[in-house]
Amino acid sequence: MTKPRILFVCTFFGGRARIAELYAMQMAQEQVEAGRLGGLPLEVMSEENLSLSIDPLTTIFERYANNQVFDYVITLCNEASTEQCPVFRTSVDMVYGKDAEIRNWSVMDFITLQGLPVEKLEGAREIRDSIKDNVSEFLLEIL
Repeated sequence: MTKPRILFVCTFFGGRARIAELYAMQMAQEQVEAGRLGGLPLEVMSEENLSLSIDPLTTIFERYANNQVFDYVITLCNEASTEQCPVFRTSVDMVYGKDAEIRNWSVMDFITLQGLPVEKLEGAREIRDSIKDNVSEFLLEIL
């Protein structure tokens, strides 16, 4: 059986997608393949002794142009924010909708966090933990 190929995508700086990718790789222990920053995402992941890649981001259009194929494409976008989720998800569906199963997870972005630094950090932990829970449930379903 071939390993399921998963692409996690989000808007803005890619922190949520990179966190999901890292958790998927860690939890699945090489049973899946995932497509390969600064600030709060790095900080909350370092609390878990995990480090995120700071390599330049690759857009879904660049991946598609490079003939990268995936079994699942998961968007991490929050409808209640200013992310323009419908436009983003339509773009993802146009590019990968025929070849991959598209899943949509509603996850708040780190840049929307407000308040004192300690409040932002707590919000970032909640985002991280939400992503971790979603990844865990997803992997239980597909593996």
